[in-house]
Amino acid sequence: MQDRPGIRDIARAAGVSEATVDRVLHGRPDVRPATAERVLRAAAECRYLTEPQLERLMRPDRLRLAVLLPSSANPFIRQMNTELRQWAQVRDRGARIHSFLLDSMNPEVMALSLRRLGRKTDAIAFFGVDHPDVRDEVNSLAVQGQQVMTLISDITGSARHAFIGIDNLAAGRTAAFLLAATAPPSGGKLAVIAATRHYRAHVERELGFQELIQRDHPELSFAGMIEGQDDPQTNMRMTLSLLERYPDLRGIYNVGGSSEGIAMALRRTGRARDVRLIGHGFGPDTRKLLQGGIMMAVLAQRTQTMFEVMLDQLHSDKPPLPLPMQIVFPTNLPDARPR
Repeated sequence: MQDRPGIRDIARAAGVSEATVDRVLHGRPDVRPATAERVLRAAAECRYLTEPQLERLMRPDRLRLAVLLPSSANPFIRQMNTELRQWAQVRDRGARIHSFLLDSMNPEVMALSLRRLGRKTDAIAFFGVDHPDVRDEVNSLAVQGQQVMTLISDITGSARHAFIGIDNLAAGRTAAFLLAATAPPSGGKLAVIAATRHYRAHVERELGFQELIQRDHPELSFAGMIEGQDDPQTNMRMTLSLLERYPDLRGIYNVGGSSEGIAMALRRTGRARDVRLIGHGFGPDTRKLLQGGIMMAVLAQRTQTMFEVMLDQLHSDKPPLPLPMQIVFPTNLPDARPR
């Protein structure tokens, strides 16, 4: 079977450098229109691009991409929205990107937003809400030829074009491995705090977490998963209740955001040193908690990598691989960004 042609073959056929081919295929600026057209034609002749992909790339106007994110108190999501808007302004990648914050924990609101934006855009990427109403709307958009991508959290059994995020089952197993490795030999209990079970990512992280604990660590038991809606005050109250009910609580895995609420409860009760906390989403808030010894680790993904993959998928029929998962400890904190 003949190998699929690659960028080198397109560059040879078009008489340009591989770097130029990469810029054209990914919609980057600073390529003359005539050169870009030659590269695209060569890509089509090499069968690197399908006819629909070629048509999209040769459109005189840029594709319209809407990104929907939850308007929760989760600092990571707010920061990601800010980074996306800044990134979209400086990176011309052949698409006009508009982001929207909405109450995505409400399936009806999400389904309605998808329906409305589907009439005005060429593609939609959103933080998935795993609910039949949302799945039906995604399937309807897919039938109409819309590209729909889920970010961070996927939707079960939908016709979405791609899921862009980490392996959430693996993330849960990783958190369980770290908490079990630091638990005392006498054992104890571990708890999971989520935003909502409507987020498949949160359910998968919990499943991966439980799987490893139940299989490899009989000395530890699962205290259950509670839903804090990614609200700091709710997370604090729930954590205070957990600490009161389970004096032998040894670790908390926050599969969502707003870890500062959990940290407030640990500080208030003086349990920050004997109850390990692992969470998701590296940002200014979790950086401070790592520096202060409140958090043991943060599981993260590079947001700009997510943005790049998201735009690449506009011109690809091949599903992306899971994003690389980063583990940030107090000992390997990345340099703070200049302000």
